[in-house]
Amino acid sequence: MKDINLLDESLINKIAAGEVIERPAAVVKELIENSLDADATRISVEIVDSGKKLVRIIDNGTGMNEENAKKSILRHATSKIQTTDDLFSINTLGFRGEALASVAAISKFSLITQQENQLEGYNLLVEGGNITKSTICSAEKGTTIEIRDLFFNTPARKKFLKTDAVELRHIIDVVSRYALANDSVGFKLTHQGKSLLNSPAVDSQQDNISSVYGVKVAKELLGVEFQNGSGTIKVKGFVSKPYDARNDKNQQNIFVNGRWIKNEDLSRAIYDAYHSLLFVGKHPVFVLHLELDSSKIDVNVHPTKQEIKFEQKKEVENTVFSAVKETLRQNDLIPVMNFETEEQTSFISDEVVGKRPVETKSTILTLTPTPKYQFEPSEQQVLYVEKEKTNKVTTTDPFVTTIQKVTNGLQDTQDPQTSQDPQPSVAQEQAPTNVALPPLKILGQIHKTFFVAETPGGIVFIDQHVVQERVLYERFMEQLLNSNVAVQNLLQGEVLEFAPSEKVNVLDNLENLTQLGFQLEEFGENAFVLKTIPTLFGRLQPKEILYELLNDFSQGNGKNKLEEVQEEIITRMACRASVKAGDTMTIPEIQKLLDELKQTKLPYTCPHGRAILIKMNVDELERKFHRK
Repeated sequence: MKDINLLDESLINKIAAGEVIERPAAVVKELIENSLDADATRISVEIVDSGKKLVRIIDNGTGMNEENAKKSILRHATSKIQTTDDLFSINTLGFRGEALASVAAISKFSLITQQENQLEGYNLLVEGGNITKSTICSAEKGTTIEIRDLFFNTPARKKFLKTDAVELRHIIDVVSRYALANDSVGFKLTHQGKSLLNSPAVDSQQDNISSVYGVKVAKELLGVEFQNGSGTIKVKGFVSKPYDARNDKNQQNIFVNGRWIKNEDLSRAIYDAYHSLLFVGKHPVFVLHLELDSSKIDVNVHPTKQEIKFEQKKEVENTVFSAVKETLRQNDLIPVMNFETEEQTSFISDEVVGKRPVETKSTILTLTPTPKYQFEPSEQQVLYVEKEKTNKVTTTDPFVTTIQKVTNGLQDTQDPQTSQDPQPSVAQEQAPTNVALPPLKILGQIHKTFFVAETPGGIVFIDQHVVQERVLYERFMEQLLNSNVAVQNLLQGEVLEFAPSEKVNVLDNLENLTQLGFQLEEFGENAFVLKTIPTLFGRLQPKEILYELLNDFSQGNGKNKLEEVQEEIITRMACRASVKAGDTMTIPEIQKLLDELKQTKLPYTCPHGRAILIKMNVDELERKFHRK
């Protein structure tokens, strides 16, 4: 066995740098966090060659004296925690004391800093972790850090960097996230001297979003403000309307106590809140801020501090789910037709990297909430939430099948050790109402596919197929959740023959089939008789749909997967049983269908996320006819 040796400090810092600093964007992240922790209100980020040649961060924070400046590049030197207790109640972005030491070990490092009311500043030069110069200098209040020739002494790390465009996108993402998280701080980002992002300090988060993602995105967002029943978890921010969803996930941000995090469980809760409102392959825009007790989370689980653990994980997920779902319930989600061609543009392109700059505007936005239609209370249907003797909360909401943990309330979802008679959440205290459609005066049917109706301020086009698809989907989901599926007895049962392997599948899923309204009885060796089918889907061919059901069940494993399979089946059945394009409908039939749509919880999209109604404003028509 070889002798065990103690590593020298320089080598230790380089090893640590491999964990913390994997690319130029990581340098930008760590230095911005230090600036924010120093109470900076202006942060400028300048980069050259996508950060490989130069990263310069200039802030107007509190600055440091000479002694602290020298300590700042030492490993495990920090002003943010002092004791073990501090480590488990962190209220700053940085705390480990590793970032500057790691950066200084793999670059040519310069630090210029000056505190307020001091006559002189201090300059420190470090190369490869070794101080080469230490002197007094003239400077402005705050700190300027320059990182040149990153990875110059660790070529193995440098060769794993991606293309200039990719590295630049990562830097833009980092600066954008911290700009979104800090309304009162101004951020600037330049590359090769060309401005990429300019986000001034503003008074509102929506104005802040407009300077990062553009006015067009910001003005269509829906405001979110929600807290759990005990007030220990608060959610604020903005989410997009379903029809403003994007083809990518580039504009999705979750912040916890001001820290940007990656958390699949919270993202899944947000998607579940959009349940059946998003079209296939579309992704919502969201900027959500969570506030909770810092002692209830652990941010010291990953070198980049982007992954955290929650003490009350389920309660946090439930609160995020309820916050987004209630916001969507309470707003008008009917898409408005716009004749202008809209293209989703990428925030960064190869042009930014070296050819020519893409100009970004920092337009400040003053917005008012989108007006909602007002109706008499009698026109709204209440979703009743009742408590059982066991104090569990049950719901008739037909959309929460794959996230039962939410509809069962916080009592069912908290960890036993932390659950101490929690108060009901806001969503449970106030039973939500059905979303009210605008008043509609039916004008008729066009192309045997769409309804046309007059509504205040414009006209509405309605897809007849997706109207009934939404109605049937909700009706059957509600029956399924209440274990009360209405069935139709067949006058003459249909005999179905199965292969031996198929018979095993049938026997394994008899209970599931019965819950969906299909009753089978054994009839001979490998034969069964189909006795009943769901009333809602009587127009479907029972034999064909039953074989599809069995195939779907054979692919499902586990309870959650089974629930997803059931919903996929119901969605498909609702689609097939609905009126089709090409079917002629009379005015009374149209009126009946729209009356049924008004009774649904989410009358804006079919279960696949396609829009049911599209509105064209009178103002738009008048402009096209040059009346305005």
